[in-house]
Amino acid sequence: MKRALFSILLIFFLFGFSACCQPETPKYVRIATYNVQDMFDDIDDPHKSDGIAIDPARLKALAQVITAIDADVLALQEVENIEILTYFNDEYLDGMYTEAVLIEGNDPRGIDVAVLSKIRILEVESFRDTRIDDPENDRRIRFSRDLLAVTFPASNGKKWTLLTTHLKSGGDTDSVDKRTLQVGEIIKIIKERGYISRTGRGILVVAGDLNLEPSSENMARLTGVPLSDPARDLPYRKTHRSRKVLDYILLSPDADSRYVMGSVGVYLDSPAWEASDHFAVYLDLRL
Repeated sequence: MKRALFSILLIFFLFGFSACCQPETPKYVRIATYNVQDMFDDIDDPHKSDGIAIDPARLKALAQVITAIDADVLALQEVENIEILTYFNDEYLDGMYTEAVLIEGNDPRGIDVAVLSKIRILEVESFRDTRIDDPENDRRIRFSRDLLAVTFPASNGKKWTLLTTHLKSGGDTDSVDKRTLQVGEIIKIIKERGYISRTGRGILVVAGDLNLEPSSENMARLTGVPLSDPARDLPYRKTHRSRKVLDYILLSPDADSRYVMGSVGVYLDSPAWEASDHFAVYLDLRL
């Protein structure tokens, strides 16, 4: 199947708002990424190895964290489906977000990547069906969940794009190989789609659970695109209970020039430790 280009009218939900009634794009935009750890509903899906329903107490804790961060655009990982996402937004976030995107991906457990936004979404593209060549193992793989490209308007009449994903986890050889191939495909897509031009123009944000340590070769490949890592100098930036750094917001040169100095952070305040095994990362851009 060819990689799918989805109309925003088909794949994201508007929570009672039409585009004409939404607020103008704010000059300052807060972007966050958060792995919410197994946000499953209470309906068993026979086609997936889905887990038990998420505890309401944890949904409440997640909502407290998300409300405190107050991101305009929120990339999420490990959400089962659009139904649990819209339920969470309506019942626990009081309809905080006017738009949501979730396209069923490739994970056998059914954990998907998603986006919640207060800002009007212009276009969404999914790369879930992209085949990635692995000649060394005589196979073709796909993104473990999905790679979503979500495009938004900027206040100056330009556009900016969020690429969000949840790369293959695990430290075994096969997992590392797949993650390396997925990173290579992201770099290829960035170049082929012109998200960053040869002169460095193009407002691109890459965010998600990348399952990469800052010192890894694959992270060096991403920063070499070039993509900057504003959180690199934080005195404490661990984004997982294991004290690893797995979650990132990376910026193209054009996006980095719009970064609000000192705005990047990892949310560690209560109840972050109870809400998920990951911690949310956030920053502000002048858009």
